[in-house]
Amino acid sequence: MEWETRVLEKGRVTIPNELRDRLNLKKGDKIKFSLEGGVIRLIIPKLEEDVVERTKGALKGIEPELTPEELEEAFLTAVASKIKAEEEA
Repeated sequence: MEWETRVLEKGRVTIPNELRDRLNLKKGDKIKFSLEGGVIRLIIPKLEEDVVERTKGALKGIEPELTPEELEEAFLTAVASKIKAEEEA
């Protein structure tokens, strides 16, 4: 999708209403611009948040079902079973 706008006095540019709505931009939100090979990109820092930071603590209090030793044993057992099945085939 593409929108068109004009550069106003002092270099001001109005972001079209439909685009502001889609990006949930509000008065006072910070934006960045980057220039890449003749193309200006609009970057919305609040949408760029690190996934790790956004989900930090989401699994807090959830214990794994198997210990690392149990996971290793299950893995080795599965690999051994697959090798045995391939040898019998």
